[in-house]
Amino acid sequence: MTSRDSAKRIAAALFGGLGLQVGAFAVLIPHLVATRDLTPAALGSALAVMSATSIGTLAVAGPLADRVGRRAVVVAGAAGFAASFALLSAVDARAALWPTLGLYGIASGFLDLGANAVGADYERTYGERAMIHLHAGFSAAAAAGALVAGAAGASMYGIAAAVYVAVAVAALFVPLPPHHDPDAPETTGGRLQLLRIPAIALAVAMCTLCFFGDGAIEGYAALFLRDTLAAGGLLAGAGLAAFHGASLVGRLLFGSVADERRVITVAGLLASAGMVVVVAAEAPGVAAAGLLIVGFALAPVVPTTLSLAGRSAPGRSATAVSLVTTIGYSAFVVGPPLVGALAGATSFRTALVPVVASTAAIALLARVAPLTRKRGLPQTRGT
Repeated sequence: MTSRDSAKRIAAALFGGLGLQVGAFAVLIPHLVATRDLTPAALGSALAVMSATSIGTLAVAGPLADRVGRRAVVVAGAAGFAASFALLSAVDARAALWPTLGLYGIASGFLDLGANAVGADYERTYGERAMIHLHAGFSAAAAAGALVAGAAGASMYGIAAAVYVAVAVAALFVPLPPHHDPDAPETTGGRLQLLRIPAIALAVAMCTLCFFGDGAIEGYAALFLRDTLAAGGLLAGAGLAAFHGASLVGRLLFGSVADERRVITVAGLLASAGMVVVVAAEAPGVAAAGLLIVGFALAPVVPTTLSLAGRSAPGRSATAVSLVTTIGYSAFVVGPPLVGALAGATSFRTALVPVVASTAAIALLARVAPLTRKRGLPQTRGT
């Protein structure tokens, strides 16, 4: 196996580890609620703690990874997940759930940044577009994690803890792609000064718009299907399942298209058209079909924007990636309350209209973003 093949497998394994916990944790939430006797408000507070610590960790993990390397960040994330799953299986008191989920959020921030930074390093080192396919692996692992957790039940806590112990140990020894390019001029200035680089500012904007749409759909599409279109619980769930399943397919297919500008332009326009179908639908099946289109279309946006940010800040690619993800994830904190307020004042149908505009804006930004128009990326090191 060549060093290039080894580096790609390592990056894929990290994205797989990141995706596994997403699917597993979502399925384990009902078990947490039942065993800790959580009210919806208590669950919401606990999940808010997890989100806040994850975003905070992302903010510091990028500069840390650029200073000390990716390995420390990856090991911290995997070890944190191992400890979190072990604690989730052991703690009984509701009060212990908050700090445990806080640790889970910290682990998520470290491994999220580490995986994306390693992916960006691989692209820069070998001049190959890989982020979309790596994120496809994330989607596949999330689906696998959900299936395994559904079959294993509470045993999944121990299974996941063992998996992440293995990932942490492996990450101590496996070679990672180099994160410094001695031939490229290093990017200087403070963290927020990276926003003065047009490519990074545009990556932030496109990623944030994409996450705004994701948050609105994940938070309110099922309610729209159920309350406005009178869909049953099974069909409402199937609509969201179609959205996530289509993301995997979209990443696999868009990953083979060389022209990034065309990919993101088509993605934004197609997602906007899909949301028009959702908003205008009078039957739940039609709305579910629209969600499938949106999930398929938005699939390449985040990995492509992270790739753009990573290669636009030589020597500080992890900081650039963390800046994009930190600001982008803020859409999950700000967007759903705004959409919810609009839904309360008007209707779920009207509340989803801003997603039509946000996805169309992605297509407009793609026309001015410095995205590649040919196969591959500028090669800086390696063969």
